[in-house]
Amino acid sequence: MYICYQIVSSLAFLLVFPFFLLFSLVTGKHRNRLEQRLGIYPKQLKKQPGVLRIWLHASSVGEVQAARAIIPKIRKLLPDAEFLVSTMTAHGRQQAKKCLDADVICVLAPLDVPFIVGRAFHIIDPDLYVCIETEIWPLILKTISDNGRSLVLANGRMSESSHKGYLKIRSFMGQILSLFEHAALISVKDYDRYVSLGLDGNNSQVLGNVKYDLSLPQNCETVRQHYRLILGLDEESEIVVAGSTHGNEEEQLLPLISPECGKNKRLLLIAPRHLERVPQLRKMLDSKRQPYDLLSTLKTGRSRNHNLILVDCMGELASLYSVADYVFCGGSLVPRGGHNVMEAALWSKPVFYGPHMADFKDAARMLEDAEAGFEISGVQDLIKKLNYYRDHNQEYRLACSNAGKLAKSQQGSAKKQAEMMVSLLKKKENI
Repeated sequence: MYICYQIVSSLAFLLVFPFFLLFSLVTGKHRNRLEQRLGIYPKQLKKQPGVLRIWLHASSVGEVQAARAIIPKIRKLLPDAEFLVSTMTAHGRQQAKKCLDADVICVLAPLDVPFIVGRAFHIIDPDLYVCIETEIWPLILKTISDNGRSLVLANGRMSESSHKGYLKIRSFMGQILSLFEHAALISVKDYDRYVSLGLDGNNSQVLGNVKYDLSLPQNCETVRQHYRLILGLDEESEIVVAGSTHGNEEEQLLPLISPECGKNKRLLLIAPRHLERVPQLRKMLDSKRQPYDLLSTLKTGRSRNHNLILVDCMGELASLYSVADYVFCGGSLVPRGGHNVMEAALWSKPVFYGPHMADFKDAARMLEDAEAGFEISGVQDLIKKLNYYRDHNQEYRLACSNAGKLAKSQQGSAKKQAEMMVSLLKKKENI
């Protein structure tokens, strides 16, 4: 099967590349990434003698966040190790350069074509290759394995639809997955899917998702009481926190506190994703004659006068979830990809979100599987669901418990996965 794959990938490259090259030369697009996709990297990238190099491959932005969580944990155990992160997209590389330490080498991954992969390997020359999530490229893995280097699958996940597709080439997938010496999977379902395709279950563990390896402050109750005091909350208050909102979501959410809802004690806290939008939002609210308080004003000691609070301070949202009864994830009613729902789940808060969760679909899936994540079609649907759970309190309490258990199950994931990688390296490299 590898020979067939090599032939097909080579033929596809030879057929498509001339047209792509012509397009790039004529339009000027993609020129800045062409050389690296062909496995042509600067000479100074070649690994120096005696250096331990770890190559982490991330498809794009989401996987880069996983690399960002793992690298510091490995550094603590191997302070002299050198890190190289490759991505499939220019946007992913840009994000990697932005969020990773300056000494982490960020490149575009080589195309999975025989002569390109061979050229790239001899320059990058990794001691350990870390495949993040589902970025499985057969020739890269086979080349690294044939050269006696270590291979690890980190933060492994696989959707049901992907699993069904891979089952059609199960024999080939088994050959590929057998190359991994160790694997860390996000959930039991991911473990079962990978093992059914040929991954060695004895060398695989369910270690959670490093992207959601979050921790609560040590003084949780102090934080909660602090915000209850600032917001002037009492036992009858019902608090809805809308976090990281975009576009016109703020306007869409206003019916939550309209008189028609019949909840005079409902408070809506809106935290826009970008604070530079606050003046624009204030104009919108003023035009609708919707009164509101600013969080910055309440923090000075002034009393709250309204049931809408606009969060105009940086770094408050994660702690504000502590006082929420219900949480809405912004960027999901408009096509902005959603945001990290685990920040709220960590406080044992289920999360409501719209249909646009593309950037955090794995987290949404995890919450839904735990019966702690609820997709809504719009604000009227959100109002309907809030009313339902208000009337079915026991059911909602269970969802709260499920959310907290799920979020806490992810804690320590990055450290555990780093330890797995370092243990393998020490065993093989005698370091």
